Amino acid sequence: MLYQYNNLYFFWFENGASNITFLEYSKGLIAFDSSLYPKKFNEMTEIIEDKTGKKLKNIYLTHYHPDHSFGAIFNKKNLHITMSDLTFKYLTNFTENQLREISKLSDFNFSDININFENKNIELFTNTNYNIIDDIIVSSKIVGGHTTDSTIYMLKPMNVLISGDLIFSKVHSELYNSNIDLWVNTLESLKKINFKKIAPGHGKPGESDLIKLQLDYLFSDNDRRLKDDRFKNYLLNKIIL
Repeated sequence: MLYQYNNLYFFWFENGASNITFLEYSKGLIAFDSSLYPKKFNEMTEIIEDKTGKKLKNIYLTHYHPDHSFGAIFNKKNLHITMSDLTFKYLTNFTENQLREISKLSDFNFSDININFENKNIELFTNTNYNIIDDIIVSSKIVGGHTTDSTIYMLKPMNVLISGDLIFSKVHSELYNSNIDLWVNTLESLKKINFKKIAPGHGKPGESDLIKLQLDYLFSDNDRRLKDDRFKNYLLNKIIL
């Protein structure tokens, strides 16, 4: 599904697959995350390039999970990718066995990630980063919680949050190896901001009520989630780690 809000284009999927958001500005396009498959990412990029008449200039990654990052990294194009140094560390430390297993599960050859980094222009930041694009500030911050490298992007003054997997919209959250306390604390801080739009890592974009619902989800244990009418119809997240 494609949803447009001003100069933002949100791709989200009814099967719970990872989302991609595009920001249009005067000289081109910026993407936030890139899905698992290079072909899928290319197809979505071409749709927005045709729609806007502009070319993709940069990709920002929210965290290292393959379903958010591999579409750009294993792309044959010479792409500019911005990410935290921590995300880069995780991406370059996948073991051969992990990549072999991901390749088997996804029916795509992800065997050598380092070779694919050689034709990419990689821009790294530590903890926080700020880019001014036209009259938009892209504020980047590592917040942790879902993963140690979980990064959010706030677009100001548009009041738009690119949350990555800090927020799932009607999709079950991936909690394995997560720091729930840190996750909750971050969401409590974000709850104080009146976001006009939120692009979650998975599921339909929404407004600030997505933060409250994610907090309620994290405060519930597995047994309560199964009985709670708000969560019983959530989709299973088929993340590949």
